Amino acid sequence: MSATKIEAREVNFYNLRSLLKLNVRSEQDSYVAPTAVTIAQYHYEPSGWVRGLFVGDVAVGLLALINPSIPSPSFEEGDPDDGGYMWRLLIDAEHQGRGYGRQAVEIAKAQCRDWGYNRLYTSAVPGPHTPIPFYEHCGFQKTGRTLDREIELLAML
Repeated sequence: MSATKIEAREVNFYNLRSLLKLNVRSEQDSYVAPTAVTIAQYHYEPSGWVRGLFVGDVAVGLLALINPSIPSPSFEEGDPDDGGYMWRLLIDAEHQGRGYGRQAVEIAKAQCRDWGYNRLYTSAVPGPHTPIPFYEHCGFQKTGRTLDREIELLAML
């Protein structure tokens, strides 16, 4: 694991190109949307919070959260509103295994606390390369709910 600390930065004109070049490993493609999709969706998600993850000037990932206190047309009946939601987390294939994913989860937890929540939700597609074990290692537990084929997980903050 790396001791190098990542920094979450707003997506802007100057860092967009480097973020669009991020890719997960080929076996992970069906588990997370490309950065271009997340960034495009962010512009239509009023409750969204999207940040590029950087080590110095090098883009290593993308983190997207939902703040349920801001109304959004994407909310569905039964969606939890008692905590933030980690909508997407992507660490570039070349930068995986260095602890950046765990740092990103800690950034997500801190942002949720800043919003006044003590819970962070996420969900993941089950399968042979699912990130569920990673999330469980970061303190998430399965809630028992399934959302659009994805397993919901919850971390108490």
